[in-house]
Amino acid sequence: MTNEATAQPFYKNIPRKRQAKTDFQKTHSNEAPSFEKKTAFFERPPVAVKRVMKLFDREKIPADAKAILDDFDAIIQGVRPLNAKQRTLLSKDIANLSRALTSERSERRMGYMNETTALTAYAHYFTWWNLVRLTRLFASLPADSFALADGDFCLDIGSGPLTVPIALYLSRPELRAKSLTWYCLDYSQNSLALGEDLFLSVAARLGGECAWKIIRVKGGIGTSIKHKAALITSANMFNETLGEGEANLELLAKKQALALMSYADTGSEDARKNPSILVIEPGVPLAARFISLLRAALIRRSYGVLSPCPHFQECPMNGQRHGKNGRAGKWCNFAFSTLDAPKKLLKLSENAKLPKDRAVLSYVFVRLNAKEPPLTSPLFRIASDKIRLDGHKTGHYACTADGLSLLVDGKPMRIELCSGDLVELSEKKTKDSVKSLPRDEKSGAFIQTVVRK
Repeated sequence: MTNEATAQPFYKNIPRKRQAKTDFQKTHSNEAPSFEKKTAFFERPPVAVKRVMKLFDREKIPADAKAILDDFDAIIQGVRPLNAKQRTLLSKDIANLSRALTSERSERRMGYMNETTALTAYAHYFTWWNLVRLTRLFASLPADSFALADGDFCLDIGSGPLTVPIALYLSRPELRAKSLTWYCLDYSQNSLALGEDLFLSVAARLGGECAWKIIRVKGGIGTSIKHKAALITSANMFNETLGEGEANLELLAKKQALALMSYADTGSEDARKNPSILVIEPGVPLAARFISLLRAALIRRSYGVLSPCPHFQECPMNGQRHGKNGRAGKWCNFAFSTLDAPKKLLKLSENAKLPKDRAVLSYVFVRLNAKEPPLTSPLFRIASDKIRLDGHKTGHYACTADGLSLLVDGKPMRIELCSGDLVELSEKKTKDSVKSLPRDEKSGAFIQTVVRK
């Protein structure tokens, strides 16, 4: 355990960079996507899909990692064994903890993860589900996403039982042999201790000598660490501090963006470095709104988006509330089916009366000085499930540099797209070509018909 003096932030000398609004946002800045299903279609020649890159491709998870995920309860049992009575009460304890994290969150004590019952329930249910989510995401990100080298330092804020380091170790085998030092930061010493035991057990099962070093640090965001980090991560941490309202959310996002950046290893004047920041939150409106505001604050400080956004422009799905009823607009989140999740985990969820058929998250992954794709790049990030449309058509809403788009299948059921997919079309976009496309009357999304080659 380490206690270190507060690090001096570097960000005061970084020039601020404005985000340019697209033509779509200038025209529809006060409109929230309604996701109207009845859309008037105009005849336009369809554009061919060049390629589709999956965001949650289970086949990219290494086979040895899949085996561990399927049997993760055995790893927990090996580290912190439960007796027969505790196993009988586990489902009830999980249900109680779930209520404490959701409907009764205002009554939850800050140190709840130091309580043995709560921590046990969290590890068996929430940690396991989070590993399912994160391994899918991490394994599917491009090969150069985690550009870490021997000797690099990493920081996981709100680490709990080390879910992010464990998920990264499982899903990215090219990193396992690298000499990385992880600062794992959390208020709960018991949670960090359990997490380190789980991590070491997972690493032992995967074989070979583990080259990663874990340093447990008690505290929250803002607590100092000895070394600057090449990678800063946080998962499901900010959601616990957002409360129930949206008051001052933009100010909070700016403040937390600066706090995250203060940990980043930017190198020296002679040898600059480009650190990365990855923040993942539950795919609920308030957390997604925070992610959108955090993204904007980081872009203004010269951080470019690696994923999920196919552009650095203003977010067209920022979850901003509109109208007298304060209804949230479309918020950016991605989901996948859990039908192929570990069977024992699905059974445990049913026993706790918390069945889950979808896993959902919102996230932003940025790197200092990353380059933006050309605005003519025909990239569309799918941001909805399949929608039934008029004329026996189907489609998906998608994010682009030109704002919200509605991708319509040229032939029913011809193109199987899923939430999170990054779709590249065969033709580059131009301002004139986008302006000429029809618009969804309610959401303002431009309608693009696509077909397979």
